[in-house]
Amino acid sequence: MTQAFGLKSKANLSTVHEDLQSIMEEAIKDAPYDFSITEGLRSLERQKQLFADKKSSTMKSRHLTGHAVDVCIIIDGKACWEMDKYKELATHIEAVASALDIDIECGAFWQRFPDGPHIQLTHKEYPDAA
Repeated sequence: MTQAFGLKSKANLSTVHEDLQSIMEEAIKDAPYDFSITEGLRSLERQKQLFADKKSSTMKSRHLTGHAVDVCIIIDGKACWEMDKYKELATHIEAVASALDIDIECGAFWQRFPDGPHIQLTHKEYPDAA
């Protein structure tokens, strides 16, 4: 079954770098799970709050520059937060990015602060704007 993003996901996705948009638009088509884009570009105020709430470990988030998205896996119409499923989805998204020759990092594989929903373009290939 081919999957597609809803209006809210499309709106969130439209706020990030076009290469990240391309990856996610391709990845949703045959992803192992349906998923939505819950956040793209993030305001500094929101980042400060997430940092204060310990939901982010940095004030230098790639969300602040439009180089990251957060996703939410949807199973049977409900949000799923199981890390093993995020790792499976991240593996799929990495394969799509590789096929498009775009470098990404997936928070599901981070050791210090695992962040299953987080997908970002690499700093090396996509430095923050000056």
